Amino acid sequence: MPRKSAPDALTLFDALVYTRLYRVAIDPPSAAHAWVMQVRHQLRERIGVFDGFYRIPGVALLEADLPPEYERPLSDAVARGSDGLHGFGLRLEGIAHSADRKCIHIAVQGDAALARLRDGVADHVRANRRIRKVGVDVVPEPRLVIASGLKAAQFEAAWALLEGEAFSAAHRVNDLVLLRREWDDTSLDEHVRTFRLGPMG
Repeated sequence: MPRKSAPDALTLFDALVYTRLYRVAIDPPSAAHAWVMQVRHQLRERIGVFDGFYRIPGVALLEADLPPEYERPLSDAVARGSDGLHGFGLRLEGIAHSADRKCIHIAVQGDAALARLRDGVADHVRANRRIRKVGVDVVPEPRLVIASGLKAAQFEAAWALLEGEAFSAAHRVNDLVLLRREWDDTSLDEHVRTFRLGPMG
């Protein structure tokens, strides 16, 4: 009788371990937050359900799918990575889409301070061997997502609505936030912790 092949470690991990999605992000200005939510509701009426509708708008720097017991080490690592860094100016400018036409977003124009903040936090998070082993997704080009995970027909309808739109806002980044959510399409983000940055120079 043939032997059944043993599942690999990742399959066992997914099957046996309860995880949440954690996200380190920059809160946008209130006007941008309100505008994104308004547009999301318009899109849902036109194209139906899409990924990210229930997510709090924010400029994500990194994401990690982790068991709840990793939350404290993750939070502490983000605190160490942002410690000593100062606030900086950020500009949200223009509506754009990803090359694969699955995501529509507001472009983020930041100076080297944005990359320094993201990379510093990511380096400290990855320094935790257990978290690094599970995996951390660092966002290569931070942006303020309007809609993601769009199917081809959804993208065409959404882009037809938004292509001619313009959005611009300046923002002073004074802190970071750590958010968590359950792995459910309608799950809402929960605030875990805020990390204050030093005063702008």
